[in-house]
Amino acid sequence: MALLISNQDVERVLDMNICLEAIEAGIKEYYRGDATCRPRIDVWAPSGDPRGYYQWGSMEGTSRRYGVFATRIKSDIAYWTEGEGGVRTQEKYCQRPGLFCGLILLFSTENGEPLAVMNDGYLQHMRVGATAGIAAKYLAREDADTVAMIGSGSMAFTHALAFAAVRKIKRIQVYSPTKKNREVYAQNMAARLGIEVIPVGSAADAVKGAQIVSACTDSIVPVLPGRSIEAGAFVSTVKGTVEIDGSCTERIRTFYTFAPNNDSFSESQGEEVSRAQKISGTHRAYVAGQPEDLVRIPEVQREGGFDKRKLVSFKDLFTAGTPGRRDAEEILAVGGNQIQGIQFASVGGATYRLAKEQGLGREFPTEWLLQDVRN
Repeated sequence: MALLISNQDVERVLDMNICLEAIEAGIKEYYRGDATCRPRIDVWAPSGDPRGYYQWGSMEGTSRRYGVFATRIKSDIAYWTEGEGGVRTQEKYCQRPGLFCGLILLFSTENGEPLAVMNDGYLQHMRVGATAGIAAKYLAREDADTVAMIGSGSMAFTHALAFAAVRKIKRIQVYSPTKKNREVYAQNMAARLGIEVIPVGSAADAVKGAQIVSACTDSIVPVLPGRSIEAGAFVSTVKGTVEIDGSCTERIRTFYTFAPNNDSFSESQGEEVSRAQKISGTHRAYVAGQPEDLVRIPEVQREGGFDKRKLVSFKDLFTAGTPGRRDAEEILAVGGNQIQGIQFASVGGATYRLAKEQGLGREFPTEWLLQDVRN
């Protein structure tokens, strides 16, 4: 029997410590050659919604530890809005606003059989937060106790959980353009973590005194003010270099990626690439549409180029003894991991095992997904 595993089932078994451990082990498997993955690929096509564009994303990976292959797929109508403070963001929906379609399909690498179909929402937010937490574990100052959180959604929630799991966090300073959202986030996170969480009126106020700076937004314009970031900060972004301004790029001494080598980090910034590719960033984008369709996709506003000489792979840190933080004053950053498939296989494998042990999920016949006609 295979399992249909809901977000509610995932939330019951997956906590941040499990997620942190599973992903770090999966990354090390990958670097050893015991696991592999295909980085995310996006497919864009004109949508019936005149505001937006159809966007498909998929990524795949394996876990030797759990004996699984995972593919994560998501089907969205992407559209763009301008919110408070002039920040332009990418929004999405499936079928209608408020609904989303993201699935993780899990298969056995022992005999190839389908094991599970999982909602990806809760697991997706946890795995992104955990990956930032792993980076903070190796790159943030040991005495880091204050987090600047730019953004107040689900990603900001799981990032805070991850940072609190790897450092003794005492205070979070949160900014998002909508005052109510940052106030609700502050109230909820203070209750969850038992620490001081302060809503502030600007990103510059958020980064004051913060040793960990985290951008968790859907923005397609820079949101981190580099000149205001404190010396010695660790900077985490969910959108590569999209969320950081030119001064931040200049001040970062080393930019870490979980991709196994620097050549695999190919974030597109030149004018010759499509708007869709710029939004997809490190993800390969295949785009359909006529000129009148393509103008729906906005330009990403990056500030300045990225010096790839500053780029270091975590593989060098884990396997070659390359030092992480060298002193208390350098600014280090992480982003653009390109190992999503490893993350979904590792966390998906852990979640599936725990759900099976606890009798969660809805069983359905594996035979529904099998056939006697050779493919």
